[in-house]
Amino acid sequence: MKAQRLQPFLLVFTLAWAGFAAAGPAEQFDRGLLAAEQGDYQHAIQYWAPLALAGDAAAQFNLGLLLHSGAGGKQDEKAALEWYRRAAENGHPLAQSYLAAGYQEGWFGLPKDPERARYWEQRLGH
Repeated sequence: MKAQRLQPFLLVFTLAWAGFAAAGPAEQFDRGLLAAEQGDYQHAIQYWAPLALAGDAAAQFNLGLLLHSGAGGKQDEKAALEWYRRAAENGHPLAQSYLAAGYQEGWFGLPKDPERARYWEQRLGH
């Protein structure tokens, strides 16, 4: 199955999964999750952006997903990568996995870099 066909499934799955792992003001995160599930990505961004700026890894990852897919407006892979990186640095396992795969395969505009891929693989869940 091509990656493009997987993208909507991955978006829904990871948004749902991240909702269970949310840290910070749970109600605000959950409102963002509900908005995203209803396709109201602009409101999801409004709920998650303050949490992401405050260091909430799940909100950071979800903002990355919205920017990467273009669901929140214009697709912005560079901004998405920055949110994935912040989430990964804050211990979000899916963000760490995304960066490991990104460096391994040269995705998200990243150069292929096996050493950086190994770094993120070793940090998974830490």
